[in-house]
Amino acid sequence: MANSSNPNSSSPLESLLRRRRMTRRFSGGPPPAELTEICALALRAPSAGFSQGSHVLILTQNDLKKFWQISGSHEWFTSKSPGVLDASAVVLILGDQDAYTERYSRPDKAGHGLEDPDHWVTPFWLTDAAMAAENLLLLIEEKSWGALLFGLFGDSRVVLDAFAVPPSVSCVGAIAVGYRHPDDQPSGSPTSRARRPDSEVVHLGHW
Repeated sequence: MANSSNPNSSSPLESLLRRRRMTRRFSGGPPPAELTEICALALRAPSAGFSQGSHVLILTQNDLKKFWQISGSHEWFTSKSPGVLDASAVVLILGDQDAYTERYSRPDKAGHGLEDPDHWVTPFWLTDAAMAAENLLLLIEEKSWGALLFGLFGDSRVVLDAFAVPPSVSCVGAIAVGYRHPDDQPSGSPTSRARRPDSEVVHLGHW
């Protein structure tokens, strides 16, 4: 199977998917109201049983400073990618397990044992939240802002407890958001590793 068609003739969505990349140098960022609006839109991702257990926690200003310090990420980014610390916000992408187990205990969903979180082969509270994260990354790219998805450092509950996130809620990742610095260049593993051809990752009928 050959790689996809000529990107010069692609649709707006295809162009968006092709150009989206991580940002590691920021210069300020959008006002909180504008970021809040696209975060709400990002949550319109698929939701198993329409459980609607995906959430975002937007951290700016003093809350953002608190996040950098208690998460341990300030020290790491200072030594590895200091430009990330110039982002104007970090958005935590969250999934609430209880919203799903409660939904699947209702009469129209009962009978599969999914009121018990241990019975979920795939924890859809994480899957759905991850889809919301991808929505947000694409919405940010559409606006020509910058974004960097990264995992919480160490024990995630330390961060979540500091911001009063309930125990049933997990974090699938953090997204640093801001205006992409004019000098930001593609970086990270995609600059040193070739993209695998479609024929290696798209399987028809069998592996």
